[in-house]
Amino acid sequence: MPVEGVDIWRVLKGAGVKYVNFVIVDLFGKPRVDIMSIDAARDAFIDGVPYDGSSIPAYTTVNKSDFVAVPDPSAVYIESWNGGRSAYVFTNTLDGDKPSPLDPRNVLQKVLEAAGRRGYQFKIGIELEYFIVSGNPPKPADQAGYFDVPPPQTWKVVEEIMDSFAAAGLGDTKTHHEVAPSQFEVNIPYGNPVKVADSVLIYKIMARSVAARHGYTVTFMPKPFWGMNGSGAHTHVSVWRDGRNLMASVKEPTPELRYAVGGLLEHAISISALVAPTVNSYKRLVPHHEAPTRVVWGLGNRSVMVRIPYYSGKINRVEYRHPDPSMNPYLGFAAVVLAMMRGLEERIEPPPPVTEVAYELEGAKETPRHLGEALKYFAESKIAAELPPEIVKAYIRLKEAEWQTYAEKHPWEKTWNTITEWEYQQYLHTA
Repeated sequence: MPVEGVDIWRVLKGAGVKYVNFVIVDLFGKPRVDIMSIDAARDAFIDGVPYDGSSIPAYTTVNKSDFVAVPDPSAVYIESWNGGRSAYVFTNTLDGDKPSPLDPRNVLQKVLEAAGRRGYQFKIGIELEYFIVSGNPPKPADQAGYFDVPPPQTWKVVEEIMDSFAAAGLGDTKTHHEVAPSQFEVNIPYGNPVKVADSVLIYKIMARSVAARHGYTVTFMPKPFWGMNGSGAHTHVSVWRDGRNLMASVKEPTPELRYAVGGLLEHAISISALVAPTVNSYKRLVPHHEAPTRVVWGLGNRSVMVRIPYYSGKINRVEYRHPDPSMNPYLGFAAVVLAMMRGLEERIEPPPPVTEVAYELEGAKETPRHLGEALKYFAESKIAAELPPEIVKAYIRLKEAEWQTYAEKHPWEKTWNTITEWEYQQYLHTA
């Protein structure tokens, strides 16, 4: 028997929740919220949340703006980091009586349903990197490195975030200090891609809130400091059929894994605008600092774009290292699933895996130079043709405006190797 929204409302009220934040996801992957007292929220759980869709960039026009957001009873998170007074509830937007094609959550769900009709189930986990900084322009909050014991000023922030992680309903996880000063990584648990995308948004809200209480900023912008490692969102994917992981093997990749890798490599350049969606993303995608600039794959090789984790020769998934934490995870995951599905359906064989350092390869395909170039590849791609045309047009329009605003004052040839004030203003607190 399905769980009804009113049942969730009863649980929240009984748990002492005072306010409900109904989450609507915009095209950038940012949560917009309608905040209600717990008593007022009862009707919203039953009838949905009416809202003005025209006030969310590119969702609709002012003359067709009456949308309803339907709460998802399986996507409820209590805001444990602020004493449990509030809950976040994710929604799916209806346009009339049909799912809106401009709601990124709807888009990912439809892509997964289409894969399911072909007999495939996708599971995703994500390693999300971020920095703890102070000020704007930002300064690192510590000078520690990879796997170092974090110093007290950043550890107290990370410890509180970790304490809140499971309590918020995000599952079990682990974290560590990353390579760059003040950089950390958290593992978002493996599972249904929609739930994982929801978890990414909740984690961002939680981490920023906790850091602010300690006088710091958590930033998910891909490259806050030139000359240091940037932040990735390494996306681990497995494909299942009839309860069996099609990628599980020892020593040698399965045919299904090879085909999925072939699809990712063939379409990586065309989906770059979705998985690396900001001007700042392309300052991360430069050689060295573990950034994947060459469109190649390898076993246990962290310089490639598609790495196959190969601990003791065991294989069970692919790791796509191209995405960064500024992506809209719903659209990014949808693009990854579509690319891998094409590989599986068309049996695309990838080139031989790379064993050398990928940055030293000559003649390999490379990631787009900048956001403007990435958008052109996306607009002409087979992947874009499989997504709702409404969201493709709206996304390209918004991102082209973002690129043009930057390029008019900051020519790429002169600023590709520096982080500008424009980027800090645009992305430091919101990426």
